[in-house]
Amino acid sequence: MQDIINYLLGAASFMPHGYCLLWRPDLVALHAISDGLIALAYIAIPMAILTFLRQRPDITGTPRKTAYLFIAFILACALTHLTALATLWVPAYGAQGLIKATTAIISVVTAFVVWRLLRQLIDMPSVKLLEQANELLAKENRALNTAVGRTKAELARTNELFETALTGSNISVFSQDRDLKYTWIHNPRFGLEKSEILGKSDVDVLPDAAADQVVPVKRRVVETGEPSSTYIGIEREDTEPLYFDLIVHPTFGEDGKVDGVLCTAVDMTEKNFYEIRLASMAAQLAEANKRFETALDGSIITVFEQDRDLKYVHMVNPPNGLKEDAFIGKTDDEIFNEDDQLKLIPVKKKVLETGESAVVEVDIAMDGAAKFYNVRFDPARDAEGAITSVIGTAVDLTYKRDNERQMHLVMRELTHRSKNLLAVIQAMARQTAARSDNPDEFVEVFSARLQAMAASHDLLVSQSWYGADIKELIVAHLSQSIDPQSPQIILEGPGKSITADAAQNLGLALHELTTNAAKYGALSVLDGKLKVTWAENEGVVELKWEETGGPEVVPPKRNGFGRMLLEQLVGPALDGEVKVEFAPDGVKCTITIPAKQLVN
Repeated sequence: MQDIINYLLGAASFMPHGYCLLWRPDLVALHAISDGLIALAYIAIPMAILTFLRQRPDITGTPRKTAYLFIAFILACALTHLTALATLWVPAYGAQGLIKATTAIISVVTAFVVWRLLRQLIDMPSVKLLEQANELLAKENRALNTAVGRTKAELARTNELFETALTGSNISVFSQDRDLKYTWIHNPRFGLEKSEILGKSDVDVLPDAAADQVVPVKRRVVETGEPSSTYIGIEREDTEPLYFDLIVHPTFGEDGKVDGVLCTAVDMTEKNFYEIRLASMAAQLAEANKRFETALDGSIITVFEQDRDLKYVHMVNPPNGLKEDAFIGKTDDEIFNEDDQLKLIPVKKKVLETGESAVVEVDIAMDGAAKFYNVRFDPARDAEGAITSVIGTAVDLTYKRDNERQMHLVMRELTHRSKNLLAVIQAMARQTAARSDNPDEFVEVFSARLQAMAASHDLLVSQSWYGADIKELIVAHLSQSIDPQSPQIILEGPGKSITADAAQNLGLALHELTTNAAKYGALSVLDGKLKVTWAENEGVVELKWEETGGPEVVPPKRNGFGRMLLEQLVGPALDGEVKVEFAPDGVKCTITIPAKQLVN
């Protein structure tokens, strides 16, 4: 240890550097003051660099590491000068040598890094280049602002032309947000001003009947993002009803999601409606014709014109998704079959001969699909009053016919189900009365069975009579007598649904089993347990009802209505099998439901 101290701080044989200067005050002071000031400067410079780096956290990577290397280099130089100052009085030449060696290493590393970074430093843009770049960027910004301003002006001019074109026409254009509140409107109707409409909904602006018709259409467009259309009539107290063809298109926000609707309402009651269609070739009405075609696009109305030879010369919104080319230049002979020609051609010829309008309702085949149309034919005349062509307006009422047919099917199904239900109730009433000792007992038992049927029907109604889940059916009937969540109840089985008829019959069986268990079986005591399990095997569901822990079961001496219903009615009705076992430890019942009674 003493040798290390002697090496670092100097042995007695070494003399301080001051002896070399003969301890002349002027020389000692010169060296001491110079080394001290240099050391202070070398310490102050790294402190400034470190302060700069702390205030500029954005400087990262190689520049920051290089700055730290310079700090180490300058501090090492400062330490070298401090040891030189100390050796004036202390012969610490060993420590001075080590410090110089360390400084040398740091200096070499710093020099190497500096030379490696020299190319990057040379390639750095000068202040002048940065100023030129900033000036160029400012010039580009001014040009961009000028272009944006010009675009805004053009957009404003286009909007002005659009509003001017629509002003006074029979078209109203408006937008609504997702809550169907009006956000913009041009050319409002009914004598209303924009301020009386904006911010309000259809319920506030339209009569109740019209609002009830258009609101569902708009909400469907908001939900699906698909355009839709409808034809509405608006009753007014002071004038005749107004009829509009409403086209609804979705609007999208920056995120690509629907943020509202854009609607075009065409007043279909204007007297010059067909004149506008006939004058579509006139230059002064070209814009109005374009708006008219846009309004009809996607609607249920097709407007067409045929010359005196019954060749199609014009068509707007062709039916059944067809193109205009499928009609233009052709006659009805080339488009329709012979039966449909007999429905249409004589009526059109009569209009051309007499000049009187005609309205027909026809079923025709259109591109392989059966369609039902209400078609109005009107004569078109030239300036001298001669009939030149026939104009047809066809309203596709196929959806209305389909709805009527569906309603008839629903009514027939309702009648069928009502008859079946009445038959079951009559049979139940007869059997309950035959096995009741007094009217009060009959009322109580019959009412409970009706409530059980009602529970099954409520479950089926909630599923639109599509079917019922077995577990939900069991829970519905258990809840008539006990909380299905009770620890006395165990329900195990997969999610399986059965048909509506099967659900009604199985519901009757579950009611009888539940009633018997609540009165005489496992559910009549607190320690009783009921386990209901069901499983599917090769497409057949087997349901097991097992009671345990209840009073001892005594087999009945005679078959009651409940057992008869289970074995003789429910089993055959399900096309399955019902087995009831009156075991001493509890009633057991197995019900087999065949695959055809299951709903996929």
